[in-house]
Amino acid sequence: MGPTALVLGLALLLAAVAGFQARRWRPSPVELGSHSPSRPAASTLPPAPAPTRPTSASSTAEIDPNLPLYGGDTRRLAAQAIDDTARSRLNQALLALARRFLGRPASAWPLDPSRSERLRLDLEQFDQLRFVEQLLALVNSRQVTSRTEAVDRFSDHVRQLRYQDGQVAPCRRHHDLSRWAQAAERRGYLVNLTPFLPGASRQRPLSLRSSPGGAAAPMPPAERRPCLPSLDQSLAVDQAYVPLKGLAQVLPALRSGDLYVLLTQRPGLEGGQVGLVEVIGHQINGLHAATAPEVRRSLDLARYASSLDGVIGLAFYRPVPNPDGQPDR
Repeated sequence: MGPTALVLGLALLLAAVAGFQARRWRPSPVELGSHSPSRPAASTLPPAPAPTRPTSASSTAEIDPNLPLYGGDTRRLAAQAIDDTARSRLNQALLALARRFLGRPASAWPLDPSRSERLRLDLEQFDQLRFVEQLLALVNSRQVTSRTEAVDRFSDHVRQLRYQDGQVAPCRRHHDLSRWAQAAERRGYLVNLTPFLPGASRQRPLSLRSSPGGAAAPMPPAERRPCLPSLDQSLAVDQAYVPLKGLAQVLPALRSGDLYVLLTQRPGLEGGQVGLVEVIGHQINGLHAATAPEVRRSLDLARYASSLDGVIGLAFYRPVPNPDGQPDR
């Protein structure tokens, strides 16, 4: 075989290999994502501590709490949700997924630090905070190369949103809605719109005598609540909000996918509700899992808020892309 034929044959072989690789690595919808192009596709979340496996099948005390515990069909539902919204803008993806879960069961999660804590993920039933929290995690898990990676990133984002410093422990779980939102803002998941809107502010003392669902709950004995401060120790959170009478002025500035936190005068560890804004024409609705028995749509957010006892106003947050779980500023 002459040199010319050899070179020609080698060129044809390399072209065939290049074509095969191009077909092999063509992005799927879940690979394409919809985040800012300035974000690297390979960005990673802060890693969880190395898992500790149990020494025997009957031992559960040594299971690492960072290992995700998926409820029901959550793995498949998460992968499908991420894939289906891969090409959507962040706020559009949030709205589409919130609508997808309308009608799912809703109930309060128990608050008892004496129980073992696990990173629990469940897209088949929600409480109000886990509904919003998991939606944020889903839409920030789309810039990936496979469904397996997408689900792994989903669990990592939930961990970063749910726990202080991403450390899975009962004493680290965010319960108060305002503190949860402030932590999400510090990590670059949300921007607080409320300080830029006409409104008011307050410093609100926190009570430890209620559950995240807002209902009164008995406190565990002192020896079973190592992470809760004594009842005479003062806790407070700063809250900016738009009073009910000023809602009509600010609602036109909102868009679908924004978050609202509904503030009340009622004492409690959470003291309000959280949900997503839905804009349909000139009407602003709320999508939430704040009331049993299901995730629901409350028509006319201003009228809905005014109908609830003790409500004084709302705070508003805008989700922003954050595929690496790190602060943007």
